[in-house]
Amino acid sequence: MGLSCAYKIRVVEILLCALAVFIAILQKGEIQPYSVWCEFVWAFAFIVAMVILVLEVLKLELVVAVFLQHSWADLATGLTLVCAAMLLTASIIYPMRVMHCTMCFLEVVCTIVSCLATLLFLVDGVMTKKEMSSGYLTAVCGVLRFTEALLASLLFITFASYFLSVTTGVPWALGWCVLVYIVCFVLSVLMMMFNLVKLLNALVCVDKLEVVFNIVAVVLYITAIILWPIYGKQDYYNYMKWDTDMRIVLNYGYHYIDLMLVLVLTAVNLVLYIVDMILSLLAFLKCI
Repeated sequence: MGLSCAYKIRVVEILLCALAVFIAILQKGEIQPYSVWCEFVWAFAFIVAMVILVLEVLKLELVVAVFLQHSWADLATGLTLVCAAMLLTASIIYPMRVMHCTMCFLEVVCTIVSCLATLLFLVDGVMTKKEMSSGYLTAVCGVLRFTEALLASLLFITFASYFLSVTTGVPWALGWCVLVYIVCFVLSVLMMMFNLVKLLNALVCVDKLEVVFNIVAVVLYITAIILWPIYGKQDYYNYMKWDTDMRIVLNYGYHYIDLMLVLVLTAVNLVLYIVDMILSLLAFLKCI
């Protein structure tokens, strides 16, 4: 893929994300965690594409690569694939939980624009991945790590939607689950930083740190996947209100879906952390 073509793709990515953000701003719907997530994703993808384009046009990507002592191609490709994954979630969530009607023109356009941006970022990332050697963000370990962080972000949005709508407080067991998600998310981001920034990499033994963190994360997520379904359902039924108003009944149906979605995302992330733990343990044993 020639440079001129790469620039054109970046420009279209920027325009699509900017258009999605602009349409979202025009909408005066109810502010909810899902709509905030979608707007954040479009803004984040816009910023990433803009920064990458500016750095490459001004030939400053080498400065960043030297400063981080990490491959620019891996960094740019990895961030592009991260944006593609995030945009995919926004393209699914927006029409399912944010759109008010299927005939609302601007909301339909926003959904289409988000889907096009997702496709473009994905194609961009896959094409550049084929032209480069393997790096951390584009290798299995990096993909696992940013997927874990992405799922944790979705967990934040989902349980925020649930807690803001159903309960007046957070039971201790569910509060523990929230703490688990936050701690593991922060540690996942730190692990990515340690692997990307060589200066930080030199301060600690990253291989040992990866093993310890993954073991801790697996144990914490096991507690979450036990506590959430037990106390989550109990909390839901304690606060559920039966009403003849079908709108209220429907809303509570949505919140039950939130409750179950947190459980599913927790289970998926637990599996990812187990796989990550096995891979990091094998990599550590080979280095001994």
